[in-house]
Amino acid sequence: MLTTKKYLEVHGIKPSLQRMAVMDYLFKHRTHPTAEEIFNALYPSIPTLSRTTVYNTLKLLVEQGAALGLDIDDKQIHYDGDTS
Repeated sequence: MLTTKKYLEVHGIKPSLQRMAVMDYLFKHRTHPTAEEIFNALYPSIPTLSRTTVYNTLKLLVEQGAALGLDIDDKQIHYDGDTS
């Protein structure tokens, strides 16, 4: 399996600490989390992380095919790191 850094690079995404943390979270948590859930989980270990960064990262991951955006309910998009 590819490292998170290599996975992002393969999808044309410049790996940053925040991007790798969000992708890692998606790989490890197969519960289709929302952006808010991801932010709340990562913020304690990355206090410089902003909600905007999480939303922008998820948008980029979906656009580049590195993650899926799932329209499970009418209120929020849920995300999945398994694109197979």
